[in-house]
Amino acid sequence: MKKLFSKSYKMIYVFTLIVTALFSCSSNDENSKDPSNNNPPPITTGNQDIIPSPTKITFSEPNYTISSSALIKVEENYLNAAKVIQDEMNNLGITSTVTSNITNPNIVFVYDTQLTGNAYKIEVSATGISLFVNSEESAFYAAQTLRQYIWTSDIDTNAKNIKLKSVIIEDKPENEYRGFHIDVSRHFFPKEFIFKIIDQMALYKLNKLQIHLTDDQGWRIVSDKYPLLTQIGAFREFNEHDEWCIEKAKSDADYNFNPAFVNGNTYGGFYTKQDIRDIVLYASDNYIEVIPEIDMPGHMSAAIRAYSWLSCNGETGMGEEFSRPMCVCDENVMQFAKDVWSEMIELFPSETVHIGADEVDKSFWEDETICQQFMDDNNWALVHYIQSYFVNEMTTFLEGKGKKVIAWDDVMVGNDDDIVNQVSASVDIMYWRDYKPDGSIYAAQNGNDIILTPWSWFYLSSDNNDENFISMYNFSETTELDARVINNKMGYQACVWTERIPSEAVFEKMVFPRFQGYSEVAWSKTRNFSSFKKRLKTHLLYMDEVGINYKKPGFMN
Repeated sequence: MKKLFSKSYKMIYVFTLIVTALFSCSSNDENSKDPSNNNPPPITTGNQDIIPSPTKITFSEPNYTISSSALIKVEENYLNAAKVIQDEMNNLGITSTVTSNITNPNIVFVYDTQLTGNAYKIEVSATGISLFVNSEESAFYAAQTLRQYIWTSDIDTNAKNIKLKSVIIEDKPENEYRGFHIDVSRHFFPKEFIFKIIDQMALYKLNKLQIHLTDDQGWRIVSDKYPLLTQIGAFREFNEHDEWCIEKAKSDADYNFNPAFVNGNTYGGFYTKQDIRDIVLYASDNYIEVIPEIDMPGHMSAAIRAYSWLSCNGETGMGEEFSRPMCVCDENVMQFAKDVWSEMIELFPSETVHIGADEVDKSFWEDETICQQFMDDNNWALVHYIQSYFVNEMTTFLEGKGKKVIAWDDVMVGNDDDIVNQVSASVDIMYWRDYKPDGSIYAAQNGNDIILTPWSWFYLSSDNNDENFISMYNFSETTELDARVINNKMGYQACVWTERIPSEAVFEKMVFPRFQGYSEVAWSKTRNFSSFKKRLKTHLLYMDEVGINYKKPGFMN
């Protein structure tokens, strides 16, 4: 990022600060029209552009200067965090040394027993920089914050000199779960791109990466026991969304497919087990848990194309809205589900796994003799019990393997009925259907923990326009959610669905810089859109430098 902090960029940055200050003096400025006008005033003052916004920042005098080289004192368990700072120094041409054996360090990590819950504190004074931390994660988050604080310090790259204003930064995450979801089934993305997304998650303090590995359009992960899942299920002929992307590419080259995943009119790709191990390790080094989603029992057309016996009648097909589900009334099909997950567990050391269980068209089961008999045998009058049976069987199985289960809120109340399903209170519910909020309320009443990803706000595959951006940023729990749901909240997740996102360039254009705004929703205790806009300027320059194909918001013009 050396270019980002060159003198020319520094002049641009200072100019934008002056212009912002001048405009902020007018009672008729654009901020007076922001929907966030009723928010509390900005919680920070001074020259800093940190995203997500820390809990408290207190500036003082004088400056602290790092010249030519930096000595970073750190114990072994904080080496990942120290490397973040070391890499930033190297980008600025300043030689840095990381060791535990230094008497007069410029930067020191200090374990602080008074801090809890991944909180951290940074103190920059006339004598040096101290990062007070209580865990590896909090050290890592402190390092990312210091990294961003350095961006707006007084940097002279020719003299290899950094002057930082004295400051105390106190911070901790507001939410335990700060997730980001990538759908690789509709369109596939190589592991190198996943690494790139992980880098951004780390910078902005997100800690859960859910990868949607399977759906009707493609099965994206190798199974040794069921090799046809990728040999057949990972590939498809162009569908209507592919055709839409092909047409769109005539006017916007970003919509061209990655040629590595196209053969004639066939589209496909998948991860090897080594690819997955590489992704998991890379994420772990950045304190991010990778959560696999194998979506069952619906959205299984790719698997059924590979193994027709997974369907009750041996065929795929569509109902009014959704595809034919697996025939979970067949014990062989249930064994398939358990076999697949047994392989996944070996690859993903995550505490949690996601079984999907959304958008299941249960009418297909009603029409099948095997399922009618299954219902009779269990004395079930309603077909929705079959889905509850599947969810509970898989929950018991996976918990027996030491995993905690996440499912979409459809497991509580399906799209096709208003019957409350019986679900174990140990299942974490991912609330996405804000058009059907009863599901989240029933989950809260049942004692389930809830992850918030309501699609009207947090589906970043929606149009990346100012209205959607501001609406997401200003999401209000107290306005939009039942109090019982808020009480059971674990945190947030932003989701990207890729039916019409065929390339990395389009992915980035849809997601960034809403990504930065979302990170502030997920991490920070308070938000202020006027403050966020001011801070975002530096992060747009950062994305220019690292090559992220973001869409500049209209409110930044």
